[in-house]
Amino acid sequence: MKLVYIHGANASHDSFNYIREHIGGDDTTVDYLSQDGFENNLETIYRQIKTEKDIFFIAHSLGGIYSLYLSNMLPKQVKGAVTLSTPYGGSEIADYAKYFAPFNRLFKDVGSHSPIIKNSLKLKVKHPWCNVVTTVGNAPWITKHNDGVVSVNSMKHRTDMDLVFVECNHYEVVLSAKVLDIIQTRIDISSK
Repeated sequence: MKLVYIHGANASHDSFNYIREHIGGDDTTVDYLSQDGFENNLETIYRQIKTEKDIFFIAHSLGGIYSLYLSNMLPKQVKGAVTLSTPYGGSEIADYAKYFAPFNRLFKDVGSHSPIIKNSLKLKVKHPWCNVVTTVGNAPWITKHNDGVVSVNSMKHRTDMDLVFVECNHYEVVLSAKVLDIIQTRIDISSK
């Protein structure tokens, strides 16, 4: 199994140091810059992993959206995924923030009405897939229940994957022993 780690927006592969230290195995990390735009980053990540076999994605936040696209681009090479705090329904706050920061590429890419998110909803989940929904946090600028960054409704948006609810905020999720157990269990299931 080849573990492919994809971080969230404005982060780096270092986000996964705790998980990688405990999971081990054959892995690769990808890095991208949110300001380069989703399509450019998707193509770069695709080129990096397109020859890999038996891919299992471990992705945080926006990294989960990349994983979903990539799993549809490489369906015969993917075994499964665990995504963490992924906004499958997009970011409601980005829908408004793009008006205050019109040149911010990330806000344009992740808004709930963006073409990236709308197209992702048409993609099929063809592999065992789990999204860890983080339920602790309370950013006051997000009117719905949220993990400090993403609304819980957005993380629950897809009904074609397993949802596991964890009492962490958006950033603690990559440091959680419970999440580590979830990931290991899902890897074990997908490797059979």
